[in-house]
Amino acid sequence: SARPHITTLPVRPSCPRSTAAAMSNSEEIKMGSKVVILGKRKGTVRFIGTTAFGPGEWVGVELDKATGTHDGLANGHRYFTCPAGHGVYVQRQGVLPSTSWQAAASQIQSLLRGRKDRQETDYKRAFQTWNAMDMEEESQFLDQSATISRVEHMLRAYHPSSSTTPNGNSAVALSINGGVSTDYSNWGTDMVVDADYKGPHVTWPLTLSTVQTILHHIRTNPDVHLHKKYVAEILGQACIIMNAELKDSVYDIDVPSGPDGKLVICGDTHGQLADFLWVLKQNGEPDEDTGYLLNGDIADRGEDASEILMITLLYKILYPKRVMINRGNHENLEMNRRSSEHGGGFFDECRMKYDATVFMMFQQFFEILPLATVVSKRVFVVHGGLYRRDGVLVQHIRTINRRRQCPTQTEAIEDALMFDCLWADPQDFPGVSRAAHRGANCIRFGPDVTKRFLGNNAMSLCIRSHEVPNSLRGFEDRHDGRLITVFTASNYCGQTGNYGAVVIFHSDMSYTVEEHMAPPIEVLVQEYRRSGRQTAPSRSDEALKTVSQTEMNVSKDKMVGDIQDKLRQKIVQHKDDLWWYWMQVDTQSTGLVPAAIWRQGMASALQLELPWFNIQKTMVTVDKDGMVNYKKFLESVNLDLEVTGFEEGWENKIVLKFYESLLRSDLTLKQTLDMFDQDGDGKVSPLEFKQALACAEADLPEAQVNAILRVIDRDSDGMLNVSDFLDRFQVVYSLASGGSGIQMDAATRKLMNQIGRKLLGTKSRIDTFKKIDLNGDGYIDEGEFTAAMSSLRMPELNPAALKRLWAAVDVNGDGHLNYFEFAQAFEVVDTSASGERAMKGIVDSILASLQKNQMTLAFAFRYFDPKGEGRVLREDFKAGLRALNASQKGSHSVTDAQLEVLVDYMDSDKDGNIDYQEFLDCFSRSGSSSSSRADGAPVPPKRSSQSHAM
Repeated sequence: SARPHITTLPVRPSCPRSTAAAMSNSEEIKMGSKVVILGKRKGTVRFIGTTAFGPGEWVGVELDKATGTHDGLANGHRYFTCPAGHGVYVQRQGVLPSTSWQAAASQIQSLLRGRKDRQETDYKRAFQTWNAMDMEEESQFLDQSATISRVEHMLRAYHPSSSTTPNGNSAVALSINGGVSTDYSNWGTDMVVDADYKGPHVTWPLTLSTVQTILHHIRTNPDVHLHKKYVAEILGQACIIMNAELKDSVYDIDVPSGPDGKLVICGDTHGQLADFLWVLKQNGEPDEDTGYLLNGDIADRGEDASEILMITLLYKILYPKRVMINRGNHENLEMNRRSSEHGGGFFDECRMKYDATVFMMFQQFFEILPLATVVSKRVFVVHGGLYRRDGVLVQHIRTINRRRQCPTQTEAIEDALMFDCLWADPQDFPGVSRAAHRGANCIRFGPDVTKRFLGNNAMSLCIRSHEVPNSLRGFEDRHDGRLITVFTASNYCGQTGNYGAVVIFHSDMSYTVEEHMAPPIEVLVQEYRRSGRQTAPSRSDEALKTVSQTEMNVSKDKMVGDIQDKLRQKIVQHKDDLWWYWMQVDTQSTGLVPAAIWRQGMASALQLELPWFNIQKTMVTVDKDGMVNYKKFLESVNLDLEVTGFEEGWENKIVLKFYESLLRSDLTLKQTLDMFDQDGDGKVSPLEFKQALACAEADLPEAQVNAILRVIDRDSDGMLNVSDFLDRFQVVYSLASGGSGIQMDAATRKLMNQIGRKLLGTKSRIDTFKKIDLNGDGYIDEGEFTAAMSSLRMPELNPAALKRLWAAVDVNGDGHLNYFEFAQAFEVVDTSASGERAMKGIVDSILASLQKNQMTLAFAFRYFDPKGEGRVLREDFKAGLRALNASQKGSHSVTDAQLEVLVDYMDSDKDGNIDYQEFLDCFSRSGSSSSSRADGAPVPPKRSSQSHAM
């Protein structure tokens, strides 16, 4: 079996031993002396001598503060007397005179150690929170995958002829449908190298000299990308080789024999080129004596996954038996299409460097990769982990159909095993449990699972990756030494400050673990440029770089800033739940809740187990009474979106569509009042408001209804006089319409405003409507309107003006005004700004839903765009939005009328086509805005995701 590993790098240095404790104490201590104990507590000596507690000289001290353990009586022995809780016995070497320089030094060191411990604790807590949010991104990916499945079924049922997209999720099938070749030998043959191309050229058959030229180019000019023709050719040749040698889903590799033979196993690199170049520098490039196994998750997050893949595949072509890549959960089409801010980024990388065709070639390549690799028949290497099912043999993994996207449903055993290969995590207790933090259907496996799997398959060790160890080391030894997690990307995403590592097996099957903190890519580039191509980069034998306190603080600030950005997006998505949770406690509508209730609400609504006590300090202010202004907090957290492609004014039109549905109902005044006040008590409750909208077929989603209700002031029972309610309700519409909502010329509008002031005065619109409705039929006809206007005795209201006014207010020309038509004729002045808040609440609710489901929307639009051109017909764009709406569990997020507005405003040039990629990109670029105290947290520079930028 494999011998216990030897880590070749030191752990972080421990705190130095107390200087004071190490020095001889030349100053005399006597009865009554003022002393310091162990550099911390101060007191007065009350006893010196031998005791029954142990050998040597002991000192009894009466402490200045009650931080002791007794009153002089300890273990049945009393050597002095003092107040309870002030007594302590200490061996002589732990006591120093309070006036000595040693005591001062000891106190300073004690304070510094305490401060350092607190900083390290804060740092690790920040990382664990950041890591939890990172896993939440992957959890959302799996949730969206389930939504995509529902949307796909709807699209196929209602639009079967709109797409030739195959009913399956294979990259090969999708490539065929999109016009991308599946003949690997032809990849790149139809591409032409541009005349102004400045990078290296690839000739076939491939030689070591060519590979070294390309490697040197990437080392010295990483921003000058290899031409897409060469990328396609390299991918094609690698696919041909791997297709021939991979007869099943598990690869077998041997550690090279001979005294210098070794196999380097890398964990996640996530596009961080600096880490991969550092590993090559330290361990040498692949050759007959040096093998490499990359354990998945090369793609996404970082900027240079394609460069890592090109280097690896070039050496794979040269030394087929010495290089292999396992598949990770990020070697996945839909995951890659997500933005880097949401856990993806590889599609954007390919789109920027090459094109969508090359991206689909990478996807075909990813589906060839093995799900696991067996090293010299004794070590099992897999990206995620082991399995939820008992009795799994390597033979079962070999027979899995891997030539497809990873399934997200795990009912079938084959699907469950493939899913666990890519997604499973270990736990310290026995058995298998659900890993809800990671996502739907994810599991954790215990040490018993590892022991049983290795025993059943005659192996001694399992190596996996998939996560940064909580210790922030580059590796983690678990399950009684049978399981190692290795993670190669140091300072992950440019902010976590973790070490990276590789596992190196030697020809005798002993292994070492080497950790590193890769220098910034800019530093490596300069070093390679100085050394030149002829000088191979030499291994660095410097001690493992430790993270300084300053670097740790910068790293923590970056993580905190990222945490807050992600939390704000979650808050916007769950804002309706947060309002509901806190408003049920705030029965007096003060806008305040206790700090503990704020934390409980965040945990409950967002469904995240985070250190909310610490997060609370950075997001809200707790007043002297221990209360949090949740109303101010929620109103300050909004999406910061620039929705490109829309014509100006789309937000107002969204709200107007809702109000127009009430106008169409054309109810009498009594019917209107009965609709909103069904029990006839003269007040409108939230339930009555919602029922009224249903009766009017307004079809407003629950979250949007609640946004309106929240800004209409009500009494402590949540009720409002029906007349006041309808006036406030009109405010929302008036603001959206930019006035009354009726199209009038300036002169007519001015006249209507004058009439409104004289006609309404201090009376409500309902009372005014009743006064004008002389026959009491619930409508105002032209005669009643003319009589009311004439009674105002305004010289401007001549017969011609009255005719013009009636034509303006009777919008639908049916000869009468219902209450809503009458109310909209007069501009409303909103002194409370409630209308603006309600309109923003409605719009934010829509945008939050679209942002949350952008991955599903991308799938729906691509259903109608198999070639990936980024544009679809407006009817297809609408069909994609409707499919998303219909797939939502529970209440939908956007009404059909609002969808029509979105489509109309997206097709701004009215050519019948919509650039959906531009629409989706605005959500990928989005952050969130807030006036909370956490604003201004540092944002890492673009390239810092590849280096230790602290």
